[in-house]
Parts: sequence; C-alpha cells; structure tokens
Amino acid sequence: MRTLEEQARERREKLDKKHSVATNVKKIARVMWWTGFVGAITIIPAALLYTGKADKWLAIAEEESIRLSAEFGMTVKNIEVSGREKTDTNALLAAIGQKPGTPIITFDVDAARERIEELSWVRSATVERQMPDTLIVSVVERKPLALWQTEDRGHVLIDGDGEQLQNYELGDYLDLPVLVGDDAPENAAEMLATLQTIPELYEQVTGAQRIGHRRWNIQLANGMFIRLPEQDMAKAWQRLETLNREHDLLNRDVLIVDLRLADRTFVRLTPGAAELRRNPPKKEGAV
Repeated sequence: MRTLEEQARERREKLDKKHSVATNVKKIARVMWWTGFVGAITIIPAALLYTGKADKWLAIAEEESIRLSAEFGMTVKNIEVSGREKTDTNALLAAIGQKPGTPIITFDVDAARERIEELSWVRSATVERQMPDTLIVSVVERKPLALWQTEDRGHVLIDGDGEQLQNYELGDYLDLPVLVGDDAPENAAEMLATLQTIPELYEQVTGAQRIGHRRWNIQLANGMFIRLPEQDMAKAWQRLETLNREHDLLNRDVLIVDLRLADRTFVRLTPGAAELRRNPPKKEGAV
C-alpha cells in the first residue's frame, strides 16, 4: 500500500507533465491548425467575394471539373432512342443537341426534352443521362387521326389533339376520314371515337363536315349523308345502326338521313329515286 508521501509525489509528476513545454506546444499547434482551417473556409471565400473574383474562380473550378470528367471517360458515346417511327432521325438528333464525344455532365436534359417536344410528330418525350457515357431518349409519337381540308382545299394530317403534323407522304393517309370546317380539327376526336363504337358503320365513313361550330354531318362511301344532332350523338349513331339492321337502309336510294330529332327520322331520296317516285314507270298495256 502506497504511503501518503508516494501519492503526493505522483500527483506532482502528473502536474509537471501536464504543464510541460512539449505538451503546451502540441496544444498551441492544434489550436493554430483549427484556426487556419476555419480561416480558409471563411476568410478566403469572403475575400474572393469582396474582391469580385469569386465568379472567376468558380468558373475555373467548373471548367476543370468538366475537363477531368472527360478524361475519366464521362463523355457521350451512345444515344439510345425508343418510340421513334415517323419522326425524322436527323431532326431528332438535332433537337437532342449533344454530339458524341462531348462531356455528359454538361448535358441539359430538360432543355433537350423541350426541343424534342417541339417536333411535330412528338407528343411527349423523356431524356435521361446514364453515366458514364449514354443518353437515353424515349418519345411518344402522335397518332394520325384524319385529314383536314383547308380553305384552299388542301389536306393537312392531324392527330387527336387537332395538331397539324409535318413531314409525311399524303398518299399514305388517304384512307383516313376527311374533315371540313374551321374548328373541325379540335373537335374531331370525340366525334370519331363515337363513330368507331360501331365498326360496321365506321368503315363506311369517308368524311365529316362541322356545321355551325355545333354538330356534324357524316359522309359515307355510298354518297349518303348522315345528319347528327348536337347532343346525344352516340344515341343517334346507334339509331342508324338499328335502322340499317332492320331496313337495310344503307343499301337503299337514300341521299340524306336526318337524325337530329330524337323521336323521329327523316330521309331524303336520291334525285333519281325521287323522280321515279314522282313519275313511276307505266305498266305495260296501261293507257
């Protein structure tokens, strides 16, 4: 068991060691290091801002990071595109706007998407960077719906949103319905969707005319015109299917079928049939 004198000596030795020169020097050095570090992250940026050189140094740092990324292989080497059928390839690549070999970290995906969606055939697009060297582009193209006859009797291909498409061969779409009317493009999708609910009737449709910005007249392949109402268009179209099934209406000498009234149907005969009705041929032997 240590004596009181020994315990007192140990305490004196510890105090001497704690307050020795070497110990104090280490503490001072540690304080100076932290002081310098804090100064570097606070005073230097403040000085750069004060002298107006911060932007310059940030630009240099950005350029250096871009250069280093390129040296490490982070450049565009591949551009993968999906969903493209009608969109012109060269126009799409120009809209992407990034050539192989350029640093991928500088590529602005949002700006590229906006440029791609300005192409007439593109309904929507997504653009992604796949590090280290690939751009992934996915497009959803517009679907041709009909041909719109303009005032100069030209024909323009439109989609379900009424958007006018470009860069196409008109001959590839002559089987689509022809629409007439200045507001026909933006109103055609609902009307054509209604007609398509009865396929055997829709396959006879060759065109449609917008009347008074309110309703449609439908033209069939046999030259017959169907006048649809402003409201309850689907019920009127169903009524035409019933009339055709029960009376073979589409194969009769009828020029116009008027379905605008819900409780009755009017028909107008072709000029030839109307003339025969007015002046039926005389029977042989009749005086």
